Amino acid sequence: MTGSLFVGWPLDAPDPSGSLGFADDAQALREALWNILMTNPGERLMRPSFGAGLNQWIGQPNTQSTRQLIASQITAAIGIWEQRVTLSGVDVSVDPQDAARVVIVLSYAARGSVTAPRQQLTLGLGLGSA
Repeated sequence: MTGSLFVGWPLDAPDPSGSLGFADDAQALREALWNILMTNPGERLMRPSFGAGLNQWIGQPNTQSTRQLIASQITAAIGIWEQRVTLSGVDVSVDPQDAARVVIVLSYAARGSVTAPRQQLTLGLGLGSA
């Protein structure tokens, strides 16, 4: 294991030998962000406000106001729950292949390093009709 401060529990299943590989550095931050985005507030017993709760938007109309609310919710949740990153942008746009889906792109960098490269996390979320 490296001397990095960015180490987290893996989100993958054990490998064929039964071992869990720990995520570190950029992968640890990516998985932490994914965890925040996909956790609904109330799911964690000891942290009831943890998470962005993106699943609550499924079935909602794919409008400009919905996309702005999603971006605001993501920005707030990451600002509260992930202090290891500097979020430089959250873009929520209509998927060009499917008008009922949005594409969410987070642009971020690890804090504490001037030379930290900008990273992006992209995910799709199915909403209702446009």
